[in-house]
Amino acid sequence: MSMNTLSLSNIVVGEDLQKSLDKEGLKLTGVYPMLDPVVSRLASLNPLWTFVINNSGMHMGSARVAAGFIVKLDGEELGSIGLSYMGQRGKVIAICNDRIGKGRQRSDSYRTVDADKAILMAKKMFGKMNPNERIQKAKDAAERVVSRASWNKERERTQHQSLVKNEMLAWAETKGHALFLEYLKAEAIPSLKHKVTTSMEKVELLDTEMKTIEKVQEDFSNNKTALVVKDTGKYLVRIGDKVDLYDDNTLPVDMRMKMGMLKLVEDEQYLTDVGCKVTSEIFVLLVDELTNVSEGV
Repeated sequence: MSMNTLSLSNIVVGEDLQKSLDKEGLKLTGVYPMLDPVVSRLASLNPLWTFVINNSGMHMGSARVAAGFIVKLDGEELGSIGLSYMGQRGKVIAICNDRIGKGRQRSDSYRTVDADKAILMAKKMFGKMNPNERIQKAKDAAERVVSRASWNKERERTQHQSLVKNEMLAWAETKGHALFLEYLKAEAIPSLKHKVTTSMEKVELLDTEMKTIEKVQEDFSNNKTALVVKDTGKYLVRIGDKVDLYDDNTLPVDMRMKMGMLKLVEDEQYLTDVGCKVTSEIFVLLVDELTNVSEGV
């Protein structure tokens, strides 16, 4: 690690990194050893290139060193020099720009542990864009803006539209509810009136069914329901941690009544204030404190 590299006139610390270092009260003590010979050599050979330090890291536990550079010429970015990882090789030197990226499939950078190879790649590939490259870069930028424009506007439109719809719905469900019913009664065509009123009745029914399901779920998870299993003419009943065995004569009346109602519905159906039919042999019943003492006669 050499302080001479940082002292070169064409090596500067980027504004964002400098602010971060100042905030932490830190200073760069050099360049990461793997990058030092690459940056030092290229900066010396190309005095018109500006090496902007945009990343730093720790070395030897406490030393803060430069670990990434953006290389520029007359304000135009030529490429970057930094660190990367390559499986078992661990940290390697990464030389990157659009020219290098276009010729590679697995990575957009040339990666190596050999400083001389990294220097040769940078010397070969770093340079101002030619007219074709400049046009292509402009085209890529234009495509990003053009393709993104409609998406951004659509997202913004959807946000405002959702707000309007939510407020309209809130008004319709409160102050506007009576007006809507009047509209259905006086102006809506018969088919629409029938369709909407049927759905409104269905919503009320589903609300009731949901409350029943939530009640059964809550009581079942808290071991407050009666789990009834029909077994060869007998009834195994579990409430909490207690398991009892009943027959048709001793089964509590309220359980018998609820099972009778549940037998009339399909499997996995719920009845309000009754419970759930799991299968033809298994039932979950809502119970109260009288269940255990309310026996059949």
